[in-house]
Amino acid sequence: MSLTSTNYYELLGAPERREQLKAAVERGGYDAFRALVDQLENALKTVGEDGFDDVASRLRAGAELFPEPARFSPTWQKVWAELSEKLRWKRYAYESVPASERNGDWQILMDNPFTNHEVVCYPSLSFIEAAYLFGYFKPTLERNEYLRLQKIVTAVEVTGDRE
Repeated sequence: MSLTSTNYYELLGAPERREQLKAAVERGGYDAFRALVDQLENALKTVGEDGFDDVASRLRAGAELFPEPARFSPTWQKVWAELSEKLRWKRYAYESVPASERNGDWQILMDNPFTNHEVVCYPSLSFIEAAYLFGYFKPTLERNEYLRLQKIVTAVEVTGDRE
């Protein structure tokens, strides 16, 4: 079985198989740990409110199994905290918007009104996609930047034409 096809995320959810997971990742080194992180990131993208506690549990298990992720790469020194913060803020988005209001198109907007940088906008998202991006960007906001998760209620869209 190749490293990319190993379901490390599933193994994290099975306490009786975590030692097997630890051994496999230790053997696989950087590539295996990368696959584990990618699978956790994918879980963060797709999880809905019914799965937040499960993902949090798997993140804690990963941190217990691999307390020094920088051994695999210095860029992962804070990976457990970063993934946990993404989950925390995605959960916050879900807690802030009632389930009855989550249908429709959403967008993420980021800006710092005190700079001349462009406004960043991610339009036409489902709520689960927008909540993930909210969780992704919130931990990295700089002073005076703001992040807005908003539902598109009315939109007029046109495309350019050559006439």
